[in-house]
Amino acid sequence: MENAIRRDAGMWNGSQEDLGQLVCGSRQGLKHKLQHFRGQYLRPEELVALQLATGGRHVVSEMARQLGGVFLMMPPAAVDLDNQDLLLQVNHMHAELGHLLETMNEFVRNDGVIDGDEKSALDQQGHEVYAQILRFLALTYRVYGTPEVVDEVNAEHGEARPL
Repeated sequence: MENAIRRDAGMWNGSQEDLGQLVCGSRQGLKHKLQHFRGQYLRPEELVALQLATGGRHVVSEMARQLGGVFLMMPPAAVDLDNQDLLLQVNHMHAELGHLLETMNEFVRNDGVIDGDEKSALDQQGHEVYAQILRFLALTYRVYGTPEVVDEVNAEHGEARPL
């Protein structure tokens, strides 16, 4: 989780002090909480603020992964999608699946077995493929679904609130 928090914070284009002010209410707050100075940690609402400010979704993706799920970043419901958007998603799925299969073949070709580190790498890539498939399905429902289906998909995936 710590790496995910740091990756989200690293996406900020300004100074860490400015991000700290925005997320924690003080210029040194984020620094102290990332270092766990005097036992400090980021609160859940600060993690949300961090992701909204930076555009990163590493924390929520890691939380979902640890809980056996997948976080799907969806375009806002107001964005009109079409078949071209679905084709783009198919290409992403195909590329992710191809990368997973290449990696799997390489691991087996090396020594005929999959060790613990290789399993972790394959699990991570498999998680990415799974997320791409779920995103494709959700986008397909938004393009071709009845109004009731579109409303259901939008309710399931919600929309990020601006800061």
